[in-house]
Amino acid sequence: MAVGSLRMNLRMNRNSMQKSNIKAGAAKSTKRPAPAVPVQSGQQKSFDAAMQAFHMRDFAKAKQLFESSLEGPVKEIGFAAKQHLLMCQQRLARKTVKLETAEDFYNFGISQMNKRDLDGAQSSFEKALKQDDADYVHYALALVLGLKQDIAAAATHLRRAIEIAPRNRVAAHNDPDFAELMQHAPIRELLINAH
Repeated sequence: MAVGSLRMNLRMNRNSMQKSNIKAGAAKSTKRPAPAVPVQSGQQKSFDAAMQAFHMRDFAKAKQLFESSLEGPVKEIGFAAKQHLLMCQQRLARKTVKLETAEDFYNFGISQMNKRDLDGAQSSFEKALKQDDADYVHYALALVLGLKQDIAAAATHLRRAIEIAPRNRVAAHNDPDFAELMQHAPIRELLINAH
């Protein structure tokens, strides 16, 4: 065998060995166990839940969760929790509203109804009615009760709103909020003579 042929054979052998080493290395690397996923700490879970409540504007719940995530192994989480805790406290302080008059309770009930807090709105309207038997409060309470599917009570309050101020019959008939409630006979009967 000539020297040139020998060198060619050596090169081919070396190349094939390198290729097989690469394949073996790839095979070995696939057999390695996957790195362990770090387990989320209780502090992190609490902070994540607090952030979710914070973004949902449930500041009372967020405050409680931020307080529980202050202490823990990760100082950065504790610092962020402290900052958000202060924001929750400020927002909760602003939310403390002193309601005294029927008008206060009515306005607060409207804001609750707009947030779809129907139980809170009902309670506020009922407190307003204890102070003033106003037609617009009965009207609003009728709508809230209708949205809660308490049709009989809704009809009672709508009837009272119409008794106090007959214009409420036309207003409710043309009110898109009452459109769905007109499917129910007690409401429809009250509004049928709206024209």
